[in-house]
Amino acid sequence: MTYKTTATYACAALLFLTGCIHLQNNTGSSTNNIVSLVKKIQPAVVTVVAYDADKNVTNLGSGFFVDSHGSLITNYHVLDGAYTAQIKTYDKKLYPIEWVVAENKHADLIKVRAKIPESSIHWIGVTETEPSVADRVLVVGSPMGLEQTVSEGIVSAFREMPVIGKVFQLSAPISPGSSGSPVINMKGKVVGVVSFQAVKGQNLNFAVSSSGILHLKSNAAIKTLPEWTYDIKMKTPKLVEKLCKEGFKFSIRGRFKDALNYFKEATNTSPDDTLAWYGLGSCYDGLDRPEEAIAAFKQVIRIDPENAVAYFNIARYYRKIGRYQDAVEAYNRAVSIDPDNTPSYYDLGVVYEKLKDLESSERAFKQVLRIQPNHMPALFQLGMVYSRQGRYNEAVESYQKALRVNPDSAQVLYHLGVAYGGLGQNEQQVDAFKRAIRVDPDFALAHYNMGIFYLNNGDKRAALEEYKILKELDPNMAERLFEKIY
Repeated sequence: MTYKTTATYACAALLFLTGCIHLQNNTGSSTNNIVSLVKKIQPAVVTVVAYDADKNVTNLGSGFFVDSHGSLITNYHVLDGAYTAQIKTYDKKLYPIEWVVAENKHADLIKVRAKIPESSIHWIGVTETEPSVADRVLVVGSPMGLEQTVSEGIVSAFREMPVIGKVFQLSAPISPGSSGSPVINMKGKVVGVVSFQAVKGQNLNFAVSSSGILHLKSNAAIKTLPEWTYDIKMKTPKLVEKLCKEGFKFSIRGRFKDALNYFKEATNTSPDDTLAWYGLGSCYDGLDRPEEAIAAFKQVIRIDPENAVAYFNIARYYRKIGRYQDAVEAYNRAVSIDPDNTPSYYDLGVVYEKLKDLESSERAFKQVLRIQPNHMPALFQLGMVYSRQGRYNEAVESYQKALRVNPDSAQVLYHLGVAYGGLGQNEQQVDAFKRAIRVDPDFALAHYNMGIFYLNNGDKRAALEEYKILKELDPNMAERLFEKIY
Protein backbone atom coordinates (compact mmCIF):
# COMPACT_ATOMS: atom_id res chain seq x y z
CA MET A 1 0.00 0.00 0.00
CA THR A 2 1.44 3.38 -0.98
CA TYR A 3 0.50 6.90 -0.06
CA LYS A 4 1.14 10.42 -1.23
CA THR A 5 3.03 12.68 1.18
CA THR A 6 1.03 15.17 3.18
CA ALA A 7 0.78 18.63 1.64
CA THR A 8 3.41 20.96 3.03
CA TYR A 9 1.18 23.98 2.99
CA ALA A 10 -2.40 24.60 3.96
CA CYS A 11 -4.18 25.12 0.64
CA ALA A 12 -6.96 27.04 2.30
CA ALA A 13 -4.91 29.43 4.42
CA LEU A 14 -4.96 32.12 1.76
CA LEU A 15 -3.44 34.82 3.83
CA PHE A 16 -0.35 36.91 4.36
CA LEU A 17 2.36 37.47 6.93
CA THR A 18 3.22 40.64 8.79
CA GLY A 19 5.64 41.61 11.58
CA CYS A 20 6.79 39.97 14.79
CA ILE A 21 5.94 40.79 18.38
CA HIS A 22 8.46 41.73 21.04
CA LEU A 23 11.04 39.33 22.41
CA GLN A 24 10.72 37.93 25.87
CA ASN A 25 13.20 35.99 27.96
CA ASN A 26 12.95 32.25 27.49
CA THR A 27 11.60 30.47 30.55
CA GLY A 28 13.51 27.22 30.42
CA SER A 29 12.42 23.87 31.74
CA SER A 30 14.54 20.99 32.97
CA THR A 31 14.97 17.80 30.97
CA ASN A 32 13.07 15.90 33.65
CA ASN A 33 10.10 18.23 33.27
CA ILE A 34 10.09 17.74 29.49
CA VAL A 35 10.20 13.96 29.85
CA SER A 36 7.27 14.13 32.28
CA LEU A 37 5.33 16.41 29.92
CA VAL A 38 5.86 14.13 26.94
CA LYS A 39 4.62 11.12 28.89
CA LYS A 40 1.38 12.98 29.61
CA ILE A 41 0.94 14.29 26.06
CA GLN A 42 1.78 11.31 23.86
CA PRO A 43 -1.30 9.20 24.76
CA ALA A 44 -3.53 12.02 23.46
CA VAL A 45 -1.78 12.24 20.09
CA VAL A 46 -2.74 10.05 17.14
CA THR A 47 -1.67 9.36 13.59
CA VAL A 48 -4.36 10.17 11.02
CA VAL A 49 -4.56 8.16 7.79
CA ALA A 50 -6.92 9.32 5.03
CA TYR A 51 -8.23 7.16 2.16
CA ASP A 52 -9.91 7.88 -1.18
CA ALA A 53 -13.01 6.13 -2.50
CA ASP A 54 -10.86 3.20 -3.70
CA LYS A 55 -9.32 2.70 -0.23
CA ASN A 56 -5.94 4.06 -1.33
CA VAL A 57 -4.06 6.10 1.25
CA THR A 58 -4.12 9.72 0.12
CA ASN A 59 -2.80 11.58 3.13
CA LEU A 60 -1.00 11.09 6.40
CA GLY A 61 -1.09 13.50 9.30
CA SER A 62 -1.39 13.87 13.03
CA GLY A 63 -4.14 14.85 15.44
CA PHE A 64 -5.03 15.00 19.12
CA PHE A 65 -8.04 14.49 21.36
CA VAL A 66 -9.54 17.58 23.02
CA ASP A 67 -12.32 16.00 25.09
CA SER A 68 -13.41 12.69 26.58
CA HIS A 69 -16.00 12.04 23.83
CA GLY A 70 -13.57 11.25 21.03
CA SER A 71 -13.42 14.75 19.49
CA LEU A 72 -10.20 15.10 17.57
CA ILE A 73 -8.43 18.12 16.06
CA THR A 74 -6.33 17.92 12.90
CA ASN A 75 -5.70 20.06 9.82
CA TYR A 76 -8.46 20.53 7.29
CA HIS A 77 -6.10 19.63 4.47
CA VAL A 78 -5.27 16.26 6.06
CA LEU A 79 -8.85 15.07 5.49
CA ASP A 80 -9.65 17.13 2.40
CA GLY A 81 -10.86 14.68 -0.24
CA ALA A 82 -10.98 11.69 2.11
CA TYR A 83 -13.90 9.27 1.94
CA THR A 84 -12.73 7.26 4.91
CA ALA A 85 -10.07 7.79 7.56
CA GLN A 86 -8.76 6.13 10.66
CA ILE A 87 -6.60 7.01 13.59
CA LYS A 88 -3.81 5.03 15.18
CA THR A 89 -3.56 5.68 18.90
CA TYR A 90 -0.61 5.57 21.25
CA ASP A 91 -1.33 1.93 22.09
CA LYS A 92 -1.20 1.00 18.36
CA LYS A 93 -4.96 0.44 18.02
CA LEU A 94 -6.95 1.59 14.97
CA TYR A 95 -10.30 3.41 15.11
CA PRO A 96 -12.40 4.91 12.30
CA ILE A 97 -13.21 8.60 11.99
CA GLU A 98 -16.99 8.79 11.68
CA TRP A 99 -18.24 12.37 11.91
CA VAL A 100 -17.16 15.86 10.87
CA VAL A 101 -18.21 18.07 13.78
CA ALA A 102 -16.75 21.50 12.94
CA GLU A 103 -14.44 23.03 10.37
CA ASN A 104 -12.66 26.20 9.35
CA LYS A 105 -11.11 25.78 5.93
CA HIS A 106 -9.42 29.17 6.03
CA ALA A 107 -7.75 28.40 9.36
CA ASP A 108 -6.91 24.87 8.14
CA LEU A 109 -8.63 23.29 11.16
CA ILE A 110 -11.20 20.54 11.45
CA LYS A 111 -12.79 18.75 14.41
CA VAL A 112 -13.92 15.19 13.85
CA ARG A 113 -15.20 12.41 16.08
CA ALA A 114 -13.73 8.92 16.13
CA LYS A 115 -15.54 5.74 17.06
CA ILE A 116 -13.51 4.85 20.13
CA PRO A 117 -14.40 3.69 23.65
CA GLU A 118 -14.26 6.57 26.12
CA SER A 119 -12.05 4.47 28.38
CA SER A 120 -9.38 4.55 25.63
CA ILE A 121 -9.37 8.32 25.23
CA HIS A 122 -6.66 10.56 26.64
CA TRP A 123 -7.07 14.25 25.86
CA ILE A 124 -5.14 17.52 26.14
CA GLY A 125 -6.32 20.90 27.42
CA VAL A 126 -6.30 23.85 25.03
CA THR A 127 -5.41 27.36 26.17
CA GLU A 128 -5.98 30.67 24.44
CA THR A 129 -3.09 32.25 26.34
CA GLU A 130 -0.57 32.92 23.61
CA PRO A 131 3.08 32.00 23.97
CA SER A 132 5.64 34.76 23.56
CA VAL A 133 8.49 34.92 21.10
CA ALA A 134 11.39 32.74 22.38
CA ASP A 135 9.12 30.57 24.58
CA ARG A 136 9.97 26.88 24.40
CA VAL A 137 7.43 24.54 22.83
CA LEU A 138 7.12 20.83 22.05
CA VAL A 139 5.59 19.23 18.98
CA VAL A 140 4.34 15.64 19.10
CA GLY A 141 3.24 13.99 15.86
CA SER A 142 3.99 11.59 13.03
CA PRO A 143 6.47 13.24 10.63
CA MET A 144 6.97 11.01 7.58
CA GLY A 145 4.79 8.44 9.35
CA LEU A 146 7.20 8.10 12.29
CA GLU A 147 4.64 7.90 15.07
CA GLN A 148 4.89 9.73 18.40
CA THR A 149 7.94 11.75 17.36
CA VAL A 150 8.79 14.58 19.74
CA SER A 151 10.61 17.73 18.65
CA GLU A 152 11.52 20.80 20.64
CA GLY A 153 12.01 24.41 19.63
CA ILE A 154 10.99 27.98 20.30
CA VAL A 155 8.36 30.35 18.99
CA SER A 156 10.27 32.39 16.41
CA ALA A 157 7.71 35.04 15.41
CA PHE A 158 4.04 35.84 15.34
CA ARG A 159 2.18 36.71 12.17
CA GLU A 160 -1.24 38.29 11.83
CA MET A 161 -3.49 36.66 9.25
CA PRO A 162 -6.77 38.46 8.65
CA VAL A 163 -9.10 35.48 8.38
CA ILE A 164 -7.35 33.17 10.83
CA GLY A 165 -6.03 35.64 13.36
CA LYS A 166 -2.65 34.75 14.84
CA VAL A 167 -0.29 32.14 13.47
CA PHE A 168 3.21 31.65 14.70
CA GLN A 169 6.48 30.50 13.25
CA LEU A 170 8.36 27.88 15.24
CA SER A 171 11.83 26.39 15.13
CA ALA A 172 10.79 22.85 16.15
CA PRO A 173 11.52 20.54 13.19
CA ILE A 174 8.45 19.31 11.31
CA SER A 175 7.97 17.27 8.13
CA PRO A 176 5.11 16.00 5.97
CA GLY A 177 2.97 14.00 8.38
CA SER A 178 3.41 16.58 11.15
CA SER A 179 0.31 18.43 9.95
CA GLY A 180 -2.25 18.51 12.75
CA SER A 181 0.30 17.96 15.53
CA PRO A 182 -0.30 19.84 18.78
CA VAL A 183 2.18 22.52 19.78
CA ILE A 184 2.55 22.27 23.56
CA ASN A 185 3.79 24.88 26.03
CA MET A 186 5.84 24.01 29.10
CA LYS A 187 2.63 23.76 31.17
CA GLY A 188 1.35 20.92 29.01
CA LYS A 189 -1.34 22.95 27.24
CA VAL A 190 -2.00 23.19 23.50
CA VAL A 191 -1.02 26.64 22.18
CA GLY A 192 -1.17 25.83 18.47
CA VAL A 193 -1.64 23.29 15.70
CA VAL A 194 1.10 22.60 13.15
CA SER A 195 -0.29 23.62 9.78
CA PHE A 196 2.21 24.20 6.99
CA GLN A 197 5.77 24.73 5.82
CA ALA A 198 7.32 27.04 3.27
CA VAL A 199 9.96 24.66 1.95
CA LYS A 200 11.99 26.65 -0.58
CA GLY A 201 15.29 27.83 0.82
CA GLN A 202 15.14 27.88 4.58
CA ASN A 203 12.34 25.70 5.91
CA LEU A 204 9.79 27.86 7.70
CA ASN A 205 7.34 26.05 9.97
CA PHE A 206 4.00 27.55 10.97
CA ALA A 207 1.25 26.72 13.44
CA VAL A 208 -2.28 28.06 13.78
CA SER A 209 -2.94 29.60 17.19
CA SER A 210 -4.98 27.47 19.58
CA SER A 211 -7.60 30.22 19.69
CA GLY A 212 -8.72 28.85 16.32
CA ILE A 213 -9.68 25.59 18.06
CA LEU A 214 -11.66 27.37 20.75
CA HIS A 215 -13.53 29.41 18.14
CA LEU A 216 -14.55 26.43 15.99
CA LYS A 217 -18.34 26.35 15.74
CA SER A 218 -20.12 23.03 15.39
CA ASN A 219 -21.73 22.51 12.00
CA ALA A 220 -25.50 22.89 11.91
CA ALA A 221 -25.75 19.43 10.38
CA ILE A 222 -23.05 16.98 11.47
CA LYS A 223 -22.10 14.76 8.53
CA THR A 224 -20.29 11.52 8.08
CA LEU A 225 -16.83 11.89 6.53
CA PRO A 226 -17.90 10.60 3.07
CA GLU A 227 -20.98 12.87 3.07
CA TRP A 228 -18.81 15.86 3.97
CA THR A 229 -16.24 15.09 1.25
CA TYR A 230 -18.89 14.59 -1.42
CA ASP A 231 -20.52 17.93 -0.59
CA ILE A 232 -17.16 19.73 -0.73
CA LYS A 233 -16.26 18.23 -4.09
CA MET A 234 -19.55 19.42 -5.55
CA LYS A 235 -18.81 23.02 -4.47
CA THR A 236 -15.14 23.71 -5.30
CA PRO A 237 -14.04 24.29 -8.92
CA LYS A 238 -10.67 22.62 -9.50
CA LEU A 239 -9.18 25.54 -11.46
CA VAL A 240 -10.02 28.00 -8.70
CA GLU A 241 -8.52 25.70 -6.09
CA LYS A 242 -5.31 25.45 -8.12
CA LEU A 243 -5.10 29.22 -8.61
CA CYS A 244 -5.64 29.82 -4.90
CA LYS A 245 -2.90 27.35 -3.98
CA GLU A 246 -0.46 29.14 -6.30
CA GLY A 247 -1.47 32.51 -4.88
CA PHE A 248 -0.89 31.28 -1.36
CA LYS A 249 2.64 30.10 -2.23
CA PHE A 250 3.54 33.69 -3.09
CA SER A 251 1.59 35.46 -0.33
CA ILE A 252 3.16 33.33 2.41
CA ARG A 253 6.51 34.81 1.36
CA GLY A 254 5.23 38.36 1.25
CA ARG A 255 5.19 38.48 -2.56
CA PHE A 256 1.74 40.00 -2.65
CA LYS A 257 1.97 41.50 -6.13
CA ASP A 258 2.67 38.05 -7.61
CA ALA A 259 -0.04 36.46 -5.47
CA LEU A 260 -2.53 39.12 -6.52
CA ASN A 261 -2.56 37.96 -10.14
CA TYR A 262 -3.58 34.44 -9.15
CA PHE A 263 -6.36 35.58 -6.84
CA LYS A 264 -7.65 38.06 -9.42
CA GLU A 265 -7.81 35.28 -11.99
CA ALA A 266 -9.56 33.06 -9.44
CA THR A 267 -12.24 35.69 -8.75
CA ASN A 268 -12.70 36.30 -12.48
CA THR A 269 -13.00 32.54 -13.11
CA SER A 270 -15.45 32.00 -10.27
CA PRO A 271 -16.95 35.29 -9.00
CA ASP A 272 -18.98 33.48 -6.35
CA ASP A 273 -16.08 31.64 -4.73
CA THR A 274 -15.53 33.08 -1.25
CA LEU A 275 -12.09 31.45 -0.93
CA ALA A 276 -10.79 33.43 -3.90
CA TRP A 277 -12.15 36.71 -2.50
CA TYR A 278 -10.59 35.97 0.88
CA GLY A 279 -7.22 35.51 -0.79
CA LEU A 280 -7.61 38.69 -2.83
CA GLY A 281 -8.59 40.72 0.22
CA SER A 282 -5.63 39.39 2.16
CA CYS A 283 -3.24 40.35 -0.64
CA TYR A 284 -4.60 43.88 -0.73
CA ASP A 285 -4.07 44.08 3.01
CA GLY A 286 -0.49 42.85 2.58
CA LEU A 287 0.02 45.61 -0.01
CA ASP A 288 -1.40 48.14 2.48
CA ARG A 289 -4.43 48.85 0.33
CA PRO A 290 -7.18 48.56 2.97
CA GLU A 291 -9.94 50.16 0.88
CA GLU A 292 -9.52 47.46 -1.78
CA ALA A 293 -9.32 44.80 0.95
CA ILE A 294 -12.67 46.06 2.27
CA ALA A 295 -14.15 45.84 -1.24
CA ALA A 296 -12.93 42.23 -1.58
CA PHE A 297 -14.45 41.15 1.72
CA LYS A 298 -17.69 42.87 0.82
CA GLN A 299 -17.81 40.44 -2.10
CA VAL A 300 -17.62 37.60 0.44
CA ILE A 301 -20.64 39.13 2.19
CA ARG A 302 -22.46 39.46 -1.14
CA ILE A 303 -22.06 35.71 -1.60
CA ASP A 304 -22.56 34.80 2.06
CA PRO A 305 -24.46 37.57 3.92
CA GLU A 306 -24.19 35.74 7.25
CA ASN A 307 -20.39 35.44 7.18
CA ALA A 308 -19.27 36.80 10.56
CA VAL A 309 -15.58 36.36 9.72
CA ALA A 310 -15.90 38.64 6.68
CA TYR A 311 -17.57 41.36 8.76
CA PHE A 312 -14.81 40.97 11.35
CA ASN A 313 -12.14 41.53 8.71
CA ILE A 314 -13.92 44.52 7.21
CA ALA A 315 -14.11 46.01 10.71
CA ARG A 316 -10.37 45.47 11.17
CA TYR A 317 -9.61 47.39 7.97
CA TYR A 318 -11.95 50.23 8.96
CA ARG A 319 -10.15 50.38 12.28
CA LYS A 320 -6.79 50.43 10.49
CA ILE A 321 -7.71 53.55 8.50
CA GLY A 322 -9.35 55.29 11.46
CA ARG A 323 -12.98 54.86 10.41
CA TYR A 324 -14.00 53.84 13.89
CA GLN A 325 -17.76 54.29 13.59
CA ASP A 326 -17.78 52.10 10.47
CA ALA A 327 -15.67 49.58 12.37
CA VAL A 328 -18.18 49.55 15.25
CA GLU A 329 -21.02 48.88 12.82
CA ALA A 330 -19.17 45.98 11.17
CA TYR A 331 -18.10 44.43 14.50
CA ASN A 332 -21.67 44.66 15.76
CA ARG A 333 -22.87 42.93 12.61
CA ALA A 334 -20.36 40.14 13.22
CA VAL A 335 -21.55 39.55 16.80
CA SER A 336 -25.20 39.71 15.76
CA ILE A 337 -24.48 36.77 13.44
CA ASP A 338 -22.21 34.98 15.92
CA PRO A 339 -23.02 35.99 19.53
CA ASP A 340 -19.92 34.14 20.78
CA ASN A 341 -17.47 35.85 18.43
CA THR A 342 -14.75 36.65 20.95
CA PRO A 343 -12.33 38.49 18.59
CA SER A 344 -15.09 40.87 17.45
CA TYR A 345 -16.16 41.69 21.01
CA TYR A 346 -12.54 42.27 22.03
CA ASP A 347 -11.77 44.58 19.11
CA LEU A 348 -15.08 46.33 19.68
CA GLY A 349 -13.98 47.12 23.22
CA VAL A 350 -10.70 48.56 21.93
CA VAL A 351 -12.47 50.72 19.32
CA TYR A 352 -14.97 52.04 21.86
CA GLU A 353 -12.00 53.04 24.03
CA LYS A 354 -10.59 55.04 21.12
CA LEU A 355 -13.99 56.71 20.77
CA LYS A 356 -13.89 57.43 24.53
CA ASP A 357 -17.13 55.49 25.00
CA LEU A 358 -15.99 53.69 28.14
CA GLU A 359 -19.40 52.27 29.04
CA SER A 360 -19.70 50.51 25.69
CA SER A 361 -16.08 49.40 25.93
CA GLU A 362 -16.80 47.85 29.33
CA ARG A 363 -19.82 45.98 27.95
CA ALA A 364 -17.78 44.61 25.04
CA PHE A 365 -14.96 43.30 27.24
CA LYS A 366 -17.50 41.74 29.59
CA GLN A 367 -18.95 39.87 26.61
CA VAL A 368 -15.49 38.44 25.95
CA LEU A 369 -15.30 37.29 29.57
CA ARG A 370 -18.79 35.80 29.36
CA ILE A 371 -17.48 33.49 26.65
CA GLN A 372 -13.94 33.02 28.00
CA PRO A 373 -13.66 33.97 31.69
CA ASN A 374 -9.87 33.63 31.65
CA HIS A 375 -9.27 35.78 28.55
CA MET A 376 -6.23 37.59 29.89
CA PRO A 377 -6.15 40.53 27.39
CA ALA A 378 -9.83 41.29 28.07
CA LEU A 379 -9.25 41.21 31.85
CA PHE A 380 -6.36 43.63 31.38
CA GLN A 381 -8.33 45.97 29.11
CA LEU A 382 -11.32 45.92 31.45
CA GLY A 383 -9.00 46.95 34.28
CA MET A 384 -7.79 49.85 32.12
CA VAL A 385 -11.39 50.95 31.49
CA TYR A 386 -12.15 50.84 35.21
CA SER A 387 -9.01 52.86 35.99
CA ARG A 388 -9.96 55.54 33.47
CA GLN A 389 -13.33 55.82 35.19
CA GLY A 390 -11.69 56.11 38.62
CA ARG A 391 -13.14 52.73 39.65
CA TYR A 392 -9.85 51.57 41.15
CA ASN A 393 -11.18 48.76 43.34
CA GLU A 394 -12.74 47.09 40.29
CA ALA A 395 -9.56 47.76 38.30
CA VAL A 396 -7.46 46.01 40.96
CA GLU A 397 -9.81 43.02 40.93
CA SER A 398 -9.65 42.74 37.14
CA TYR A 399 -5.83 43.04 37.06
CA GLN A 400 -5.51 40.38 39.77
CA LYS A 401 -7.66 38.01 37.72
CA ALA A 402 -5.42 38.67 34.72
CA LEU A 403 -2.35 37.87 36.81
CA ARG A 404 -3.86 34.55 37.86
CA VAL A 405 -3.85 33.68 34.16
CA ASN A 406 -0.38 35.11 33.50
CA PRO A 407 1.58 36.01 36.66
CA ASP A 408 4.53 37.33 34.63
CA SER A 409 2.90 40.18 32.74
CA ALA A 410 4.90 43.32 33.44
CA GLN A 411 2.20 45.50 31.83
CA VAL A 412 -0.52 44.17 34.12
CA LEU A 413 1.70 44.48 37.19
CA TYR A 414 2.53 48.06 36.31
CA HIS A 415 -1.09 49.08 35.83
CA LEU A 416 -2.02 47.23 39.03
CA GLY A 417 0.47 49.54 40.75
CA VAL A 418 -1.19 52.56 39.15
CA ALA A 419 -4.61 51.40 40.41
CA TYR A 420 -3.24 50.88 43.93
CA GLY A 421 -1.87 54.41 43.70
CA GLY A 422 -5.35 55.65 42.83
CA LEU A 423 -6.59 54.01 46.05
CA GLY A 424 -3.77 55.56 48.08
CA GLN A 425 -2.39 52.11 48.94
CA ASN A 426 1.29 53.04 48.66
CA GLU A 427 2.77 49.79 49.93
CA GLN A 428 0.84 47.70 47.43
CA GLN A 429 1.64 50.22 44.70
CA VAL A 430 5.40 50.03 45.11
CA ASP A 431 5.27 46.24 45.45
CA ALA A 432 3.46 45.97 42.09
CA PHE A 433 6.00 48.29 40.41
CA LYS A 434 8.89 46.24 41.83
CA ARG A 435 7.31 43.01 40.57
CA ALA A 436 6.90 44.57 37.12
CA ILE A 437 10.61 45.48 37.11
CA ARG A 438 11.61 41.98 38.21
CA VAL A 439 9.69 40.56 35.25
CA ASP A 440 11.03 43.19 32.83
CA PRO A 441 14.08 45.09 34.14
CA ASP A 442 13.89 47.45 31.14
CA PHE A 443 10.31 48.60 31.78
CA ALA A 444 10.91 52.37 31.70
CA LEU A 445 7.47 53.44 32.98
CA ALA A 446 7.80 51.28 36.07
CA HIS A 447 11.21 52.79 36.83
CA TYR A 448 9.82 56.30 36.31
CA ASN A 449 6.93 55.70 38.71
CA MET A 450 9.26 54.13 41.23
CA GLY A 451 11.32 57.34 41.03
CA ILE A 452 8.21 59.44 41.60
CA PHE A 453 7.22 57.23 44.53
CA TYR A 454 10.66 57.60 46.16
CA LEU A 455 10.60 61.35 45.55
CA ASN A 456 7.15 61.75 47.11
CA ASN A 457 8.39 59.85 50.14
CA GLY A 458 11.44 62.08 50.55
CA ASP A 459 14.03 59.55 49.33
CA LYS A 460 15.85 61.66 46.72
CA ARG A 461 18.82 59.29 46.59
CA ALA A 462 16.64 56.32 45.56
CA ALA A 463 14.86 58.54 43.01
CA LEU A 464 18.26 59.45 41.52
CA GLU A 465 19.09 55.75 41.17
CA GLU A 466 15.93 55.31 39.09
CA TYR A 467 17.00 58.36 37.07
CA LYS A 468 20.35 56.71 36.29
CA ILE A 469 18.59 53.57 35.09
CA LEU A 470 16.18 55.62 32.96
CA LYS A 471 19.06 57.44 31.25
CA GLU A 472 19.89 54.15 29.53
CA LEU A 473 16.30 53.12 28.84
CA ASP A 474 14.50 56.35 27.92
CA PRO A 475 16.47 59.63 28.05
CA ASN A 476 13.33 61.78 27.66
CA MET A 477 11.62 60.08 30.58
CA ALA A 478 14.84 60.34 32.58
CA GLU A 479 14.93 64.09 31.92
CA ARG A 480 11.33 64.49 33.16
CA LEU A 481 12.19 62.63 36.36
CA PHE A 482 15.34 64.73 36.83
CA GLU A 483 13.32 67.94 36.52
CA LYS A 484 10.93 66.72 39.21
CA ILE A 485 13.82 65.78 41.50
CA TYR A 486 15.37 69.25 41.19
